[in-house]
Amino acid sequence: MNRSNLDFLIPMFSFAHFSEFQILIINQTTAENLLISDFSNIRIINSYEKGLSKSRNLALKNAIGKIILIADDDVQYLRDFDKKIIEAYNQNETATAICFQTKTTENKHYRSYKTNKFWLKEKDFIWILSIEITFRLNDLKQNNIVFNEHFGLGAKFQDAESLYFLRRINYNNLKVLFVPETIVIHEKFSSSDELNSDRWLYAKTAGFYKRNQTISYFLVFKILFFLLRKKFISFNEIQHKLKVGLKGISDYKKLLKNNSEHLYD
Repeated sequence: MNRSNLDFLIPMFSFAHFSEFQILIINQTTAENLLISDFSNIRIINSYEKGLSKSRNLALKNAIGKIILIADDDVQYLRDFDKKIIEAYNQNETATAICFQTKTTENKHYRSYKTNKFWLKEKDFIWILSIEITFRLNDLKQNNIVFNEHFGLGAKFQDAESLYFLRRINYNNLKVLFVPETIVIHEKFSSSDELNSDRWLYAKTAGFYKRNQTISYFLVFKILFFLLRKKFISFNEIQHKLKVGLKGISDYKKLLKNNSEHLYD
């Protein structure tokens, strides 16, 4: 957001000049703060909209090439990350999407990863970071697979955009594979880790209803108990957090009533 030069790309590709890669940048900004590229391989779209999923859908619409890697502007790629991705697709021709591993700036795995490759199921999608996701662009375009613009940072429900993106791939009977190769470095903390925030809980409970309907009310109490037990919240916060959780469900149900959610499922 609001980038005015390409300097942020330098630490992302510490082992080579960024112009060696085909990069599409969606810069969410204002008309007074435009980003311009002097490199043919670095394409830029200055967008005046806000929202992570809107940004990524604009990128999907304008992307070129067979295999696409989702990027953030605060990551660092490892040497030969592109070769690892290409090799994985050459060895797994039935995979529409392949997810990889992230290493922290402390040189540790971002989370606990399995050591073998396997086909991901819906229950696995919740753990996948967007920067770990690659996919065959043509498969997505043929099946009208996009990000749900109601979810993700800057949207109404500010979480879980990758979950519903992968879920939509899965619902189209396309395969998502995990390959235990590390391609990228990211700080240990993620915005998705803000378990004590109202933003996270509001989005989480909306997602409960999206996936589970009436059982979602039980899941609200279950998640509150979890947050209390893990000391992410105090007992005095329970009443407020319950209201936040129930509002997440209520507001998502309103989306269903006006049919705006059918665009993404």
